[in-house]
Amino acid sequence: MTERKPQEGRAHSNTKFYQSTAWHKLRKVKLEKAPLCEECLKKSIHTPAKVADHIVPINQGGAPLDIANLQSLCNTCHNKKSAKESHAR
Repeated sequence: MTERKPQEGRAHSNTKFYQSTAWHKLRKVKLEKAPLCEECLKKSIHTPAKVADHIVPINQGGAPLDIANLQSLCNTCHNKKSAKESHAR
Protein backbone atom coordinates (compact mmCIF):
# COMPACT_ATOMS: atom_id res chain seq x y z
CA MET A 1 0.00 0.00 0.00
CA THR A 2 1.41 3.41 -0.90
CA GLU A 3 1.56 6.15 1.69
CA ARG A 4 -0.94 8.94 1.06
CA LYS A 5 0.44 12.47 1.13
CA PRO A 6 -1.55 15.04 3.16
CA GLN A 7 -2.32 17.21 0.12
CA GLU A 8 -3.80 14.38 -1.93
CA GLY A 9 -7.54 14.57 -2.28
CA ARG A 10 -7.83 18.22 -1.30
CA ALA A 11 -11.08 19.57 -2.67
CA HIS A 12 -10.28 23.25 -2.62
CA SER A 13 -8.44 25.84 -4.65
CA ASN A 14 -5.21 25.68 -2.61
CA THR A 15 -4.17 22.25 -3.87
CA LYS A 16 -1.53 23.61 -6.25
CA PHE A 17 -0.06 25.84 -3.51
CA TYR A 18 0.29 22.95 -1.04
CA GLN A 19 2.16 20.97 -3.69
CA SER A 20 4.64 23.80 -4.38
CA THR A 21 8.33 23.67 -3.55
CA ALA A 22 8.08 27.01 -1.72
CA TRP A 23 5.41 25.60 0.64
CA HIS A 24 7.34 22.38 1.28
CA LYS A 25 10.47 24.36 2.17
CA LEU A 26 8.61 26.76 4.49
CA ARG A 27 6.71 23.91 6.15
CA LYS A 28 9.99 22.12 6.85
CA VAL A 29 11.56 25.27 8.35
CA LYS A 30 8.52 25.89 10.59
CA LEU A 31 8.43 22.33 11.90
CA GLU A 32 12.19 22.38 12.52
CA LYS A 33 11.90 25.66 14.48
CA ALA A 34 8.84 24.51 16.44
CA PRO A 35 8.76 20.70 16.49
CA LEU A 36 6.09 20.46 19.21
CA CYS A 37 2.38 21.20 18.88
CA GLU A 38 1.82 24.78 19.97
CA GLU A 39 -1.74 24.12 21.20
CA CYS A 40 -0.68 21.12 23.29
CA LEU A 41 2.19 23.15 24.78
CA LYS A 42 -0.37 25.64 26.14
CA LYS A 43 -1.59 22.71 28.30
CA SER A 44 1.98 21.61 29.17
CA ILE A 45 1.63 18.57 26.92
CA HIS A 46 4.58 17.70 24.68
CA THR A 47 3.23 16.32 21.40
CA PRO A 48 5.25 16.20 18.17
CA ALA A 49 3.86 18.55 15.53
CA LYS A 50 3.02 17.06 12.15
CA VAL A 51 1.29 20.05 10.50
CA ALA A 52 2.40 23.57 9.68
CA ASP A 53 -0.99 25.29 9.91
CA HIS A 54 -1.96 28.72 8.62
CA ILE A 55 -3.25 30.71 11.60
CA VAL A 56 -5.32 32.87 9.27
CA PRO A 57 -6.36 30.50 6.47
CA ILE A 58 -5.28 31.40 2.95
CA ASN A 59 -8.94 31.36 1.87
CA GLN A 60 -9.61 34.09 4.44
CA GLY A 61 -6.75 36.33 3.33
CA GLY A 62 -3.92 34.80 5.35
CA ALA A 63 -0.41 35.18 3.97
CA PRO A 64 0.48 31.83 2.38
CA LEU A 65 4.27 32.08 2.71
CA ASP A 66 4.66 34.17 5.87
CA ILE A 67 6.15 32.06 8.66
CA ALA A 68 4.49 34.43 11.16
CA ASN A 69 1.14 33.12 9.88
CA LEU A 70 2.07 29.52 10.68
CA GLN A 71 1.74 27.43 13.80
CA SER A 72 2.98 23.92 14.42
CA LEU A 73 0.17 21.54 15.33
CA CYS A 74 -0.32 17.83 15.95
CA ASN A 75 -2.88 16.10 13.77
CA THR A 76 -5.52 16.13 16.53
CA CYS A 77 -5.26 19.88 17.16
CA HIS A 78 -5.17 20.61 13.43
CA ASN A 79 -8.31 18.55 12.85
CA LYS A 80 -10.12 20.36 15.70
CA LYS A 81 -9.14 23.75 14.27
CA SER A 82 -10.18 22.76 10.75
CA ALA A 83 -13.54 21.49 12.00
CA LYS A 84 -14.20 24.78 13.82
CA GLU A 85 -13.27 26.76 10.70
CA SER A 86 -15.55 24.72 8.47
CA HIS A 87 -18.50 25.13 10.85
CA ALA A 88 -17.89 28.90 11.10
CA ARG A 89 -18.52 29.38 7.37
